Amino acid sequence: MVSEAAVDTAGPRSLALDGRRRPATPAWWALCAFVASIPFSIVIAETLLVIAAVAAIADARAGRVTFRRTPLDLPILAFALSGLLGAIVGLSFWESFWGLRTYLQVVIVYLVLAYADEPDRARTLMVSYLGGSAVTAAYTVLGAIAPTWFPRLFLGSMTQSGQLQFAIGFALALMLVRGQAPRWLPIAFPLYVLALIANLKRGAWLGVLACIAVTAASTSRRVIVIAALVAALAVTAAPPVRERLANSARDLSLPGNRFDIWHAAVDVIERFPMGVGRKNGEILRDYPNIPQRHKHAHDNLLQITLENGFLGLAAYLWWMGAFAVLAFRAWRADPRDATYRAVSIAVLATLVGFQVAGLVEYNFGDSEVLEAFFLTMGLGLVASEKTREEA
Repeated sequence: MVSEAAVDTAGPRSLALDGRRRPATPAWWALCAFVASIPFSIVIAETLLVIAAVAAIADARAGRVTFRRTPLDLPILAFALSGLLGAIVGLSFWESFWGLRTYLQVVIVYLVLAYADEPDRARTLMVSYLGGSAVTAAYTVLGAIAPTWFPRLFLGSMTQSGQLQFAIGFALALMLVRGQAPRWLPIAFPLYVLALIANLKRGAWLGVLACIAVTAASTSRRVIVIAALVAALAVTAAPPVRERLANSARDLSLPGNRFDIWHAAVDVIERFPMGVGRKNGEILRDYPNIPQRHKHAHDNLLQITLENGFLGLAAYLWWMGAFAVLAFRAWRADPRDATYRAVSIAVLATLVGFQVAGLVEYNFGDSEVLEAFFLTMGLGLVASEKTREEA
């Protein structure tokens, strides 16, 4: 565990796990472009992801890259099979089967592990994501100031808030480990925070607070003090923020809001213990008070159980538990290399933040947020491998 607010760099910065520098290939550049595009558009991002995956297959066939087994392979496979089973026994096989394609994004994990196994490359991916997030966050802030001139252009406020959890976690880790933050990051960081505040999404706020708490435990408790001051300033200076917080308890119990949705989801699970299948959450609309626009349970565990059944829930908990264990071990090992130290802090902090936000939002079902989460998972595997190598 890092005990100071900033630590010195140490260890090699440009060698792969086998001690040799890996030459850049089109797959690597496509992966970087994909990561930078995540905050902008899912169409652009997924196009670049397909290009990166195809180029990576060519690299693998030519012996330029190796896709390694990981401790997450079995739980990922189990989760995929639970989704297939849910589609078979659920309400609409073809709709569910087609909906499962969104989980193909898990290829991000393996691309990151294969191509970012050098310190500089791991940092490059984090900085690429932060660069894209800085542009979209700046636009959101301008939109909050002058909405007529800057209408919503990129992702929706819920999705962007979910992505900003990762941007804030990455940025804090890089800034608090000396020598890791690019020069522009201290300027971009307030934009992430302001955009998060402007979006008025309480679930994301909760996730970010959890992320900050883990980061503070890893670096300096002064981070908590600063975060508390910023939160107090936001509540004092921004009436919409104050109103959102003041109405939180009331909103939970309003007709058609969280409590009604959660109760309906529990009833569906009792009726369909094997799941209704992916993308069949519209069954919630059959219940009184549930608005017709709602199609998920606003909770990761409830929605996964609703879609994939209790087997899917078990597979998901296995997957997330395995990831949490390796992320915690990498963080506790305190890697000698400063980049991997920053990565290990960022991975654990954002994992906690993602799961905390997932108690009141279905962020595991948001494809754009899931891209950022799988990026984090790949980086976590890289840090885990590095710490085991050092041991």
